[in-house]
Amino acid sequence: MPELTAPQWLAVAGALAGLGLLLSLGFALQRRRVEARAYLRGVRYVLSDDPDAAIEALSDAARLGSPEAVETYLALGSLFRRTGDMARAVRLHRNMLLRAGLTPERRREIELELAEDYRRGGMAGDAEAAYRALWQAGERRAGEGLRDVLVDAGRLDEAVEVQQALSQGGADPVRAHLLAAVSRARSAAGDREGALAAARQAVECPGHADALLALAEAEAAAGNRAAAREAADAALSADPRAALLAWPALQALGDPAEALAVVEPRLAAAPADPALHLLRARALYRAGRSAEAADAARQALALDHTGEVTVSMREVLRETTSPAPEELPWRHELMVKALLRKVRPARCSRCGAETAVPAWRCRRCGAFGSFGPRA
Repeated sequence: MPELTAPQWLAVAGALAGLGLLLSLGFALQRRRVEARAYLRGVRYVLSDDPDAAIEALSDAARLGSPEAVETYLALGSLFRRTGDMARAVRLHRNMLLRAGLTPERRREIELELAEDYRRGGMAGDAEAAYRALWQAGERRAGEGLRDVLVDAGRLDEAVEVQQALSQGGADPVRAHLLAAVSRARSAAGDREGALAAARQAVECPGHADALLALAEAEAAAGNRAAAREAADAALSADPRAALLAWPALQALGDPAEALAVVEPRLAAAPADPALHLLRARALYRAGRSAEAADAARQALALDHTGEVTVSMREVLRETTSPAPEELPWRHELMVKALLRKVRPARCSRCGAETAVPAWRCRRCGAFGSFGPRA
C-alpha cells in the first residue's frame, strides 16, 4: 500500500473532522427533536389537565440538557407549583440559579419564580425579602408580588403604599380593592372614622363596585343610612354582577325594608336576574316574611343558569341559624334542590384556581377581579 503524502494526510484529517462534525450535529439535532417531542407531550398533558403525566414528560425533556432546557425547567417548576409540590419547585428554581451562563434577564425571571414558590409555600418572610430585593432593582412584577405577600399577611396599609408606587397616581382599580379591604378591617376593629376615610379614598376610582360597597358598609356603621343606601345602589348600578357580594352592605343598613328598597326596583327592571332574587329572599327572611322569602329563593334557583347563585344559596342555607319548625319543609326543599343541581366552580382567569363562592380576590395568586361570571 503506497504511503500517503502530507497533503493527502491533511485531506483525510479534514474529511474525518467534517464527518465528526456532521455526526455531532446529527446527534444534537436528534436530541433536540426528542426534547421537542417530550416538551409537546408535556404541553398536551397540561391542556388535558393531567399534571402527573405532564411532569414526567417535561422531566424527560429537561434531562436532555439542551441550551433550551431553561424554558422546560421553568414550565416544570410552574407545574410543581400548580400541583402543590412546593418543595420540589423551590429546589428546582434554586438549582437553576446555580447554572452557569445565565443572562441577567433569565436570572431575574428565575428569582421571580422562586419568590412565588416561597409565597405559595407559606414562606412569607423569604417571599417578602426576595420580592423586595427585586423590586428595589426595578422589577415591576416583584412589586406586585410584594403587594400580594403584604395582603396575605394582613398588612393592608403597607400593601396600599406599594400599589400607590406601582400605579403612580390616577384611578387604580387594584388600589381601590385594597382600600376597600382596609376600610372593612378598620371597621371590624371598631375604627369607624378610619373605615370611612379609607372607603372614601377607594371610591376615587370611578364606578368601582367593591369600593362603593365598602363605602355603604362604612356609612351604615357611622349611622349615615341615606348615604349607605345611595352607595349600595350605586355599586349595583356600576356592576350588576356584584349582587352576590352586596349582602354585607345591605345587611349593614339594619332595617330589611331599606335593603328591599334597594333591591326591588332593580328586580323590576331585571326580573330574570337570579342574584337579585336571592338578595330579595335574604332581605325578606330578615324581615320575618319567611313564605315570601321561600318563593323568592325558588325563583332564584329556577333562573340560575350558571350555577353561581345555586352555590351561594348552599352557603346561605348552611350558615343560617336553626330554623323554626314551620320553616323546615321549605328549607329542606331548597337545600335538596341546590345540592342536586350540578354546578361548576368559578375559576380564576389568571391562575385557574377554583372557588365555590364569589370573591373580589383570588386567594391563590392574589389577582383582584379575576372571577368573572361563568359562561
